[in-house]
Amino acid sequence: MSITMVTISVDIESIDGDNELASRDNQRLAQALEYGIRNSASIEELATICCQSVSTFKRKFRARYSMSPHQWLLIHKLELAHRIIEAKEIPISELTKMCGFNNTSHFIHRFRTRYGISPSRLGKMLRGTKAEDTNTPDELDKEPL
Repeated sequence: MSITMVTISVDIESIDGDNELASRDNQRLAQALEYGIRNSASIEELATICCQSVSTFKRKFRARYSMSPHQWLLIHKLELAHRIIEAKEIPISELTKMCGFNNTSHFIHRFRTRYGISPSRLGKMLRGTKAEDTNTPDELDKEPL
């Protein structure tokens, strides 16, 4: 059995200035976002990690990334899921938890909306296996990837 690790790295645009405060803010933001991707963290938790109020965190985040923290996290959680599916076969319930989703149905719906294919079908397609004609899409989503 081989274990494949998928790493998370968050690219943070540098805050204006090269001073120590800006560097510390960048480090806190990177830590918060990495934590947010792997967990179902609230915006309040992310703001706390960044030592900011929720309103300040949201305002600065939107100014930097032109989207809300929630939108950013959703996109990056789904990208992580896609990378994991490419790297290894994994049960959908485990993938859901690894990517910080609490609900498998919600995860599958979001994944399908973003990529136009369910996670299990993508896994089968990447591995060259063909789904049996008797399986419904819901049954395919319950099988390991």
